[in-house]
Amino acid sequence: MTTGEKIAALRREKGLSQEALGEKLGLSRQAVSKWESDQAVPTMDNLVELSRLFGVPVDTLLRPDEPLPEKGQETNSRPQVLDKRLRIYFVILSALLLVSVAGNVCAMIRIQSLEAQLRVLQAQVQGTESDVQQENVEEDALFDHDVAYDLQYDPNKTVSTTLALSLSARPKELNPDSATPKFTIQSAGESWTCAAILEQDNSYVGSTEIPLRDGFTVYLTLTDRESGEVRNLLLETVSGLEQEFDISCGYTWHARGNGSTPDDNAVRVQNGVTSVSGTVMTYFYGPFRPEKTTMRCYPVSARLILREGDTELQSAAFSAPEWDADLGRYHAECAVDWTVDIPPEELQVVMEYTDNYGRVYQNVQNAIDGCKTEMTIIF
Repeated sequence: MTTGEKIAALRREKGLSQEALGEKLGLSRQAVSKWESDQAVPTMDNLVELSRLFGVPVDTLLRPDEPLPEKGQETNSRPQVLDKRLRIYFVILSALLLVSVAGNVCAMIRIQSLEAQLRVLQAQVQGTESDVQQENVEEDALFDHDVAYDLQYDPNKTVSTTLALSLSARPKELNPDSATPKFTIQSAGESWTCAAILEQDNSYVGSTEIPLRDGFTVYLTLTDRESGEVRNLLLETVSGLEQEFDISCGYTWHARGNGSTPDDNAVRVQNGVTSVSGTVMTYFYGPFRPEKTTMRCYPVSARLILREGDTELQSAAFSAPEWDADLGRYHAECAVDWTVDIPPEELQVVMEYTDNYGRVYQNVQNAIDGCKTEMTIIF
């Protein structure tokens, strides 16, 4: 078993959700989820805390060939002292991480330099002033500004999910008779512009829509009508929008006849027939709106799918997602009882859900993973 699989098994044995385990460690549910899916490795401090919490040695969590203690077997709740060989392992791992970080920093600097060069080349080739060159940016040329945004969905548009922007900026130097204004929005080599209208309070305002991007930068661009000189006044750089407008989900599987008792044995094989049966309780998480009364992005429908390759064999709809104000999340459930004459290694169980912006998410788990003594499906 991998470290992530062991953490997941021990967490379930303790009756803890990913969110509850994260709270005990002072971390987010997403951090625990990344451990359990082996997308990330806990730090040494977190490993020691997990060792104390689950009552197993650190070696047991780290070494794939070290089995977990059987249920009911007493273990020493204090983590064992790492032996010399393990210490050397962590020293080497830390050194490799430092080298990796240094390499990533250098790569990011190089990429930013190349992106800047690409924007200059695009401006030269296309004959447009929409790409802002860094040497023309003025960062302290505004009294105040505002960049407001919200995600919009329109199925009749070519790009159905767009980011609606509302912009305003009040320059310290105002020359409306000699300068042509516009707002410029840039994101990873892409650029959009919109008209800037002068208001009575000497501020420029504008609004537009752009495709959803994880981050973007907004400028007020002023072009002198006589000389053609361009001034780019920096308003704001926004980042992390994909996480802000995104949802994730967790689940608990309940086998038939077990009532509210969780059961991981959802996929079974008998006489060459694969069966998937029980009830899936799903919980949806996402960022909150500014008033913190509900989620900014939330599910509107969901279904569970049994799939062979690209062929959908069975599907079942979840109940309509319901908001739980006490826990701050949506939840839904779905009962299935499927049997197919196909081996589990050729099957996939897919969790599919659609959010309020019309976006469809799919989380896929191979059914063969459910044919072990303790089956795990992580959505």
